[in-house]
Amino acid sequence: MWSGIWFITNILFVVSIIAFLFAHRTVTEGRRMEVGAVRLAASIRVRTMFGIVSIVMFAAMALSFVINMKVNG
Repeated sequence: MWSGIWFITNILFVVSIIAFLFAHRTVTEGRRMEVGAVRLAASIRVRTMFGIVSIVMFAAMALSFVINMKVNG
């Protein structure tokens, strides 16, 4: 059971990191191309949200991995 939970959280972690990287690229390109302040602020909020989700998913993945190792040896 814990192997499956670890696998799912691992996949979600990787997806959230990839989404964060795309959001970071959007912010970087927005600053380079000098888009509007409202659009840039929205991009920064999205990037921050994906960053927080990535950190939470990393913690969940690490916790499920440790529990899996403890249960299954």
